[in-house]
Amino acid sequence: MDSVDEALARLDKHEAECALRYEMIQLQLDEHNRRFDKLEKMMQGGFASIAMIVTVAIAILEFAR
Repeated sequence: MDSVDEALARLDKHEAECALRYEMIQLQLDEHNRRFDKLEKMMQGGFASIAMIVTVAIAILEFAR
């Protein structure tokens, strides 16, 4: 019985360490998700600005013709 109890204790310890490890991994994934969301918003704003500049430039060139 002693080896069974020891194995269960080691398994419990292993599960606790894995739970902590997975929690830290999830925190890192959440942080990266926030960073990617911020980057995506910046890119969308940049693309909208470029589209507006191109549209205005085309309109000015057509008007000047």
